[in-house]
Amino acid sequence: MKEDVLLTVVIPVYNVEKYLKRCIESILIQEWKNYDILLVDDGSTDNSPQICDDYAKAYDFISVIHKKNGGLSAARNTGISHAEGEYVYFPDSDDWIEPDTFIALAEVVESQKFDIISFNREFVKGEEDAIVSDSLVTQVFEGKDAFVQMLKHSYITGFANDKIYRKSLFTDNDIQFPIGKYYEDLGTNYKLFLSAKKVYATNQKYYHYLIDNPDSITQSWNEKKFSDMFGFYKEVFYSDFVRSQLNKEELQISQLYYVNGLVHILASLYKSKLDKNYGEITSEVKQELEKNKMTCSEVKSIPNSVSLSQMKDQPNKLKYVLFRLKLLKLAFSIQNVF
Repeated sequence: MKEDVLLTVVIPVYNVEKYLKRCIESILIQEWKNYDILLVDDGSTDNSPQICDDYAKAYDFISVIHKKNGGLSAARNTGISHAEGEYVYFPDSDDWIEPDTFIALAEVVESQKFDIISFNREFVKGEEDAIVSDSLVTQVFEGKDAFVQMLKHSYITGFANDKIYRKSLFTDNDIQFPIGKYYEDLGTNYKLFLSAKKVYATNQKYYHYLIDNPDSITQSWNEKKFSDMFGFYKEVFYSDFVRSQLNKEELQISQLYYVNGLVHILASLYKSKLDKNYGEITSEVKQELEKNKMTCSEVKSIPNSVSLSQMKDQPNKLKYVLFRLKLLKLAFSIQNVF
């Protein structure tokens, strides 16, 4: 192992023999070298464990932990507990980063002033898809303000793999990724932001997020995925831990984020034709949406309500309009509406 490692790159590995080398190589070609790599093999049954071992034999700063399958959260938590760096980074093993990622962020990481260092991503279908960033924007936030920016769907995302975290942010605040859950980032990042003192954020895109992996959780739906996502959205919105730290305006932003998430879940249920199979979840989501909807005139007299006009800047605004018009399900009965 390298001495005085500043950053441990924790890569959870599960049956990704097709993609793993690309991910690891994208780390190895970084010009900034003050890192080590910890590969956490989460009980893979393909050739991934051998690939991990081969890299560990070839590079003294790469180590491997082979463990019983426990899911992505358990693998990340294992990585945190064994990381030697002051900071930890969690790229997914089927994704990869730009060659200049670490050198671009080196000064920020080396300053050790920040609890979270956030950058941006591009959703890609393959290596031929180029990353194009907007004009450079960098900002420094207090943790709560960075969280609010995430709620606003800014260039601070809700994902974990486009962020570098101070390891003690997890250990000192008893924060872990929730084991056995899908959408674990949603249930973890809000705690990290609200526990952080100082956050550095840039809009530059360094992360290639592969959306064409057929084994990705985004490629199929089941009841647990809907249930976990719904549960985390409720947790973020209703949690006393969150509400106690937000003012009235910020709570309104949190509610818009919540309603946007609910619409996404309901639309996904309709799109996948699973609303009848998972009637209880569908009913609960619709109840939450009804509870949080009001007309423009009602909003003036009733606090804690969301109008159509307030949703105009949300990613799922059109779906919300269709929901309010009671046309959302019908829209998804027509193929390729969205």
